Amino acid sequence: MDAVEFPLSARVREARRWLVATSAAGAVLVGAAVASVVANASGWVSVPRAIQAGLVLVTLFLLPVVWVGVHAVWALRGRAELFIAAGEHPRRRPTDRQLVNHLRNEHPLMPLWGMVAVLGGLGTLCLGVALPFALADGAVLAGVLLGTGLAVSLAALALAVPGFRRAARQGSEDRRRRTELWSLPDAVERRLTIPLLGAGDGAHPGA
Repeated sequence: MDAVEFPLSARVREARRWLVATSAAGAVLVGAAVASVVANASGWVSVPRAIQAGLVLVTLFLLPVVWVGVHAVWALRGRAELFIAAGEHPRRRPTDRQLVNHLRNEHPLMPLWGMVAVLGGLGTLCLGVALPFALADGAVLAGVLLGTGLAVSLAALALAVPGFRRAARQGSEDRRRRTELWSLPDAVERRLTIPLLGAGDGAHPGA
């Protein structure tokens, strides 16, 4: 079965541009966060604590979720179009690059739900410990903020569990469809088992 570059729509290309832009913005944010910490620690420049804390929090918590979310949109759009285009290209299969980009064994939403679950768990643990101390000290505003954060963290955990299950079912269905449509070399099959974030061996529920 010959590999051919399947045509993808402008929506997929636009999602790719958003992914590149997000990656570039992320690199700038990471650089700014590291520079602020180093500059403040070395005494070169006095960086306000609020700015430094904001950069670190955005880099560690918000940026990974945004990047994985944008990647999921791009991968999902391409995945849907590759399956549709399969009927227009009999005895042909997508290129290895298109397969790895859009048709990994891991469903594109699996890493997103994983990050939401991890961050929700960390938020629940940290805020759950801090909230009683804030209330005991009579810090009403801090208690309200901590309580709101705790509620958001619990809601994230509640959403992540069914999200994992749906993504696992869809990932298994997509892998079955891919196997029925295209016969792939073993080397390509192995590449498709590698998760987006490079953790583990691909033996996750979505595989």
